[in-house]
Parts: sequence; C-alpha cells; structure tokens
Amino acid sequence: VKPWVSVTPTTEIDKNKDYFCVATWGTMGAWRSMKFARMTSSVGRELHALPRDRRLVGETRQFQLGITDFRAETFTVWHDRSHMAAFYKSGAHERAMTSMRGEIDFRVRRVWVKGADLPSEGDSAATNAFILRIKSGGFPEAGQAATS
Repeated sequence: VKPWVSVTPTTEIDKNKDYFCVATWGTMGAWRSMKFARMTSSVGRELHALPRDRRLVGETRQFQLGITDFRAETFTVWHDRSHMAAFYKSGAHERAMTSMRGEIDFRVRRVWVKGADLPSEGDSAATNAFILRIKSGGFPEAGQAATS
C-alpha cells in the first residue's frame, strides 16, 4: 500500500466535515498489468496537477499481482462530489476507462468520511486502517448521485 498522500494541508481539514470518498478496485489478467500501470501513472499525474483550490483532499492506491491476475485499488477523498465527477469525466481518467473497458472487472464504493478519520501524510499503518474501514463498511455509504 502506498502511504496516504495529502493534497490539502492538514491545517485546512475540518475534522467534523463529511468528505466524499471513492474507493475503486478492479481485477484483470496479469498480462494487462503494464497497460494499467501506464494509465494509472498518467491519471495520477493529472490528479496531482489539479488546482489546489480545495478539490482533492488526498489519495492512496495499492496493487497486488497474483499468478494469473492483477488487482488494483484506488482511494480518493474529495472536498465535494462534483469535483470528483468533473475529474472522472475528463482527461487521462476518461481515456483510461475507455481503453480498459471490457478488460477489467471494475467495482466502486462511495462513502462519506469525516476529516478526523483521514490518515496522516505518509502514515502506512493509519492508511491501512483507513482502507480496511472503507472495505468493511465502517463509513456511511454515499450512493450514486442523481443525474439530471
């Protein structure tokens, strides 16, 4: 697991505020892992190039290579759901989703997390605990946003 990377300074996080968190995971054949890694790198560059105007709070990701399969997980926390939606529909993320369609078995979970629940920058143990809590249903589900 990559330790938590904070984009918004800790001093600007409201410990009582609900932040929008998206956990994604996908499995694919191991032979697709290099393509996925290239695309993830591109998405990560764009993610960290977002304006620092309170969009992305922070992120982490992990990868597991099996004998015949590859599993990738990403965890992003956003100041607002609309910021996540705008990012997912633009640039490298949209290109990656289009390119990998049909090649990856993809899942998503959307939850609300309090600022107080976020791991500290670089803290591997806190990052692992945060991920486990997301996976085990320890945060309220956010569901899908209504479309207009």
